[in-house]
Amino acid sequence: MKVSLISVGLLVGMTGVGCGGLDGADAVEVSASLDATSESTQGLSTQVTGSSQVTFIAMSGNETKPYDQSATSVVAYTRDSSNGTFTAYPGTGSADGTISVPNVPSGRMYLKLGSRYLVSTGRTFDLGSTAWGRDGTFVSQPTQMTVSATGMSPWQPEDYLDVYSLNAGAFGYAGSIATGRPLTGATSLSGLSFDYARMANPVLLDSSRGDLLSLAQMRFRTSANGVPYRAMHKVLLSSVTQVEGQPNSISGTFTQPAATGTFSVDWRRSAFEALRTQVNPAAVSTYNEIWMSSRPAALSSAGASISGPPLLVKLNPDSQRTDIVTGSMTYNNPLPAAWQKVATATAGFTKSYALGTATPYTMNVDIRVEQEESAFTAAPVEPLVGPVVAPLVNTRGAFQNLTGVGADASLRWSKPSVGTATNYVVNIYRLGTSNGSTTASRVAVIHTDLQSVHLPPDVLRAGGTYFAEIQSWYQPGSNLATSPFKRSLPRGRASVLTGMFSP
Repeated sequence: MKVSLISVGLLVGMTGVGCGGLDGADAVEVSASLDATSESTQGLSTQVTGSSQVTFIAMSGNETKPYDQSATSVVAYTRDSSNGTFTAYPGTGSADGTISVPNVPSGRMYLKLGSRYLVSTGRTFDLGSTAWGRDGTFVSQPTQMTVSATGMSPWQPEDYLDVYSLNAGAFGYAGSIATGRPLTGATSLSGLSFDYARMANPVLLDSSRGDLLSLAQMRFRTSANGVPYRAMHKVLLSSVTQVEGQPNSISGTFTQPAATGTFSVDWRRSAFEALRTQVNPAAVSTYNEIWMSSRPAALSSAGASISGPPLLVKLNPDSQRTDIVTGSMTYNNPLPAAWQKVATATAGFTKSYALGTATPYTMNVDIRVEQEESAFTAAPVEPLVGPVVAPLVNTRGAFQNLTGVGADASLRWSKPSVGTATNYVVNIYRLGTSNGSTTASRVAVIHTDLQSVHLPPDVLRAGGTYFAEIQSWYQPGSNLATSPFKRSLPRGRASVLTGMFSP
């Protein structure tokens, strides 16, 4: 089964390097201290159950399959608030997508699924997800693709090429990884070549299953108010069947879609920038971007409604943090008219972490807003929720570097100063070194509707150095602590990065 880049591949709680994150229920009013009553057990034992059904949304038809949980480590932990002791209740995962843990006492628990923990008083969990594209296989070996085509509009240095397949759910960019890119003024491609395995979502293409490869010219334009942007312009379609490791050559003609549209935003970039020091006092602003695209409505519940092409509009005009009113931006639209238009605004931030004299590791996070396109045009675009405030490791400020926090450390925080958080997600990273550089690996992901978590057994280990990303989520109508991969619109997210800490 294909593992979806954003949602499906996270079902078992993976360990990764780099920017972490997942994408809540009505706001939970809790204090910054832990809810001891909810953690205590009442003597009543119950069965914990869950189901992991993956729905693939494809042009050739939707399909639902179970996600195999037979290799997932499933454990329910309860915590005695009087002495801080965790008690483990082993469970099992099955190939039919179900998980089960018997005889778990009532009260709040930490349900462990691999390296993911769901902190909840619930006993039934929906672990299902939605993914763009049919169930397929990712290409992992170098698989070269060469394109020759006519019919482009005269190429501009600011143009670029999107690559995607709607049925397969594949996408990427023929940018720096490609050779033979067009020169200024060119109206054709002659030997554009790139390694398909290096696409962002390189699903193996099979024309017998209805797959078509699209190559889209994203053309540089200027809005009605003089703001530069890029928009969908012309598209090349080709039927392709790939064999992993073997090259493909395709040819054809770019054509301009008949359908057109307009998009305009009042983009309050200063409102995102105003939250920079809440991400971390040392955080550095890196980029501001708005993407607008069209997706099947069912993908509103996916891990990311916009995770890559096809984009209709991409807006990142400069490196400034000033507000922008774009005026009308036009685009051509090759996508089905009935699809839902969705827009995402992100502001990126980084913080560096270094072990000893090793080259620092740069952690990337963002503050993002995702809504229907009509909401972007109807009101100013600004954060729906801000970073949490005053984060603590145990009782000490989390922005400083800390030692001696203990293996059972707690993380605590106050509510965001902007918006209302409906849930929180905490990512724990362990730092290491490799070839003279600092590295980071995600070792735990914790979902909660409280404003604090205790770190479960074995998350922190003696001799290790860690940092945490605390995400506040605004996602009305869903609860990430019981349905961690379910999404809805509108949604927003903001991150805090702590300093380094060790047991």
